[in-house]
Formats: sequence, C-alpha cells, structure tokens
Amino acid sequence: MDSKYSTLTARVKGGDGIRIYKRNRMIMTNPIATGKDPTFDTITYEWAPPGVTQKLGLQYMELIPKEKQPVTGTEGAYYRRRQLMHQLPIYDQDPSRCRGLLENELKLMEEFIKQYKSEALGVGEVALPGQGGLPKEEGKQQEKPEGAENIAPTTNGSLSDPSKEVEYVCELCKGVAPPDSPVVYSDRAGYSKQWHPTCFVCAKCSEPLVDLIYFWKDGAPWCGRHYCESLRPRCSGCDEIIFSEDYQRVEDLAWHRKHFVCEGCEQLLSGRAYIVTKCQLLCPTCSKSKRS
Repeated sequence: MDSKYSTLTARVKGGDGIRIYKRNRMIMTNPIATGKDPTFDTITYEWAPPGVTQKLGLQYMELIPKEKQPVTGTEGAYYRRRQLMHQLPIYDQDPSRCRGLLENELKLMEEFIKQYKSEALGVGEVALPGQGGLPKEEGKQQEKPEGAENIAPTTNGSLSDPSKEVEYVCELCKGVAPPDSPVVYSDRAGYSKQWHPTCFVCAKCSEPLVDLIYFWKDGAPWCGRHYCESLRPRCSGCDEIIFSEDYQRVEDLAWHRKHFVCEGCEQLLSGRAYIVTKCQLLCPTCSKSKRS
C-alpha cells in the first residue's frame, strides 16, 4: 500500500532549472491602520506550512531566522531553493534523471524509492502545542490523533496531574514550547513529540529541513540527501546514489567505476596510482602540479 507521500515529487519551475516541491505558497496581508485610511503590508512567501491559518503561518515565519525566511525575491527565498537542490536531489527521486542506469540498477532504484516513500518520507505539520494531528476544518470534532497520549505527559515523561498545566518539551533541545507558539509535529514520530521550528533539523547535518520535508530514521528526522547516503553509497563524481555492486571506495568516499577519474586530466584511475586530497581525486602528476 502506498503512503500518503507517494506522490510527493519535485518538479521544474518554468525553464530556469530551479526545482521546487509541489507545496503551497502564502501571501500574508497585514492591515496597518493609518488614521482613517488603512494600508496593507503584503508579504509573499514562496513556501508556507501547509494547512495553517495566516495567523499561525505568520507566527511560524517569525520564529525562523530572517535570512532564511522564504520571502519572494530575498536571500531567504534563494536559500530555500539551494536547500531544495541540496537536500532533495532530483536524481535521488526520479530514475529518468540519472545518467546511465543499467536495467538491474533501474529496478533497484525504483524499489528503493518506493520503500522510502512508504517507510520514511514525511512532511512536518505546524500546529500549536498539543494540537498536532487534529482536524484543521473549523467546527469539526477534534479527536485525539493516533500516536498521541491519552493523558498528557509532563516534562519528565510521567503522567500529569490534571490540575497542573501541561508542559510540551522540544524533542531536540528539551526546552519548553510556549502554549501559544507553533511547533512542528511528525506523524512518523507520533503526536506525543514536538519540535521548536528552528529545532526541526536533519540528524546528520543539523541543517533546517527545507519545506519541513523529512525522512524518518533511527528515531529522528533526516534530510533526503543524508537519509539516502545512510543506506547506499553516493558517487563523489556525479553525486548520484550508486546501485551497482561494482564500484570504487576510498575511505569514506565512493565512485562509480566509470567516474573514478582524475579531476585534473580526467584519465581513468582504476588500477592506477591515485591521491585523494581534501575529497579531490587526482593522479600523481596532477597532484604534484597542484602542489608546485
């Protein structure tokens, strides 16, 4: 059975080659009273948390560092696009964008993608503490989501005294989340866990998870790049995941055999002498010329 994330894929925006996920765009309009004539300060975000009100969306954005807020035309918007390309490479999710996959490698990759969409891929949900997983429609009966505790836990994990106010603790920093400030939930983690917006980061690289897209592994969210690399080697030459069993490995680095070439003169180095310096693969001649 496919997960609800099975159709979450990247696309090309226009003809500029910049990829963005099919998420939502939000225009925040804040009325500012100026005497009797109100004006409107309109801010367009290239991305905003899905399924939230403008008030909650704006609260969330204000918790993100200004230089990372995806306001259209700002450095924050360009940062988001760079992170999409880095954390979610198109060739990690679409076999047709890979170069030279053999038939057996294609089948392995298709199964790899199907499995991570079923078992790991998710999108964080923004809500007020204690409201993760609840229906968003106004007037709809709010039921406890699957994975939430019947009795709210206190900060030390014991069952709370109903007469005391519940405290919600961030899963990463263990700091208390204010009841009127949005947090991020992960349905893969269960709704008894929450993160401050700036704490919802990749367990490997500690970078914020772009568009709240995460891959759940070992009890923590990962970015797509590092999740895939934790299961399969990534070629240092072409940056694609390796699905062949015949590849070259040097310490923590890996290459497709055909990409194990000198970065200076491009000669194939399989069976020949080579030097790896600062993740750069070189033949002895090119290495010597770079040092001189």
